[in-house]
Amino acid sequence: MKRILLSVLFIVFCLTAFIGCMKWDYGKMEPFRATGDGLFIMNEGNFQYGNATLSYYDPETKKVENEIFYRANAMKLGDVAQSMTVHDGKGYVVVNNSGVVYVIDLQTFEILGGITNLTSPRYIHFVSDTKAYITDLYASAITIFNPQTLQKTGTIETKGHQSTEQMVQYGKYVFTNCWSYDNKIL
Repeated sequence: MKRILLSVLFIVFCLTAFIGCMKWDYGKMEPFRATGDGLFIMNEGNFQYGNATLSYYDPETKKVENEIFYRANAMKLGDVAQSMTVHDGKGYVVVNNSGVVYVIDLQTFEILGGITNLTSPRYIHFVSDTKAYITDLYASAITIFNPQTLQKTGTIETKGHQSTEQMVQYGKYVFTNCWSYDNKIL
């Protein structure tokens, strides 16, 4: 028994030493500068492969820059890029299966912050400079957050209905569709 335990400990030690010496290559950051009005292209990627990308088309130069998020931040965007909303000079990139919203600088494409611990975010709607909503595919609620602080400030329960999607505002009311249960508008 003692011999087996020593063998297991030796294997664990060797694996720890091997993994501890591995070089984790997250990529190399590249400086970017958008020249003016451009177009962002979300490349959703394959579900559970973590290969979503963000591209940028510059109509002045007629050039497409691919994988700008990865190249500007030396990290991958994540699993299933769902949508992107531009608000107040920032880009809000919603990455569905990764449960995160990245806030990026629209000129350099670098991460300015983010909102994490979301279930399966889909779309963002800005009500004001201090209030915005994030719909969700699998949560029975819409997340409320403050765009200035990127802090979650509450939720709007959807009465057991899941899969809230895009939103539209009419006056003081914001509507969203819910396709998974009775095809309702909430």
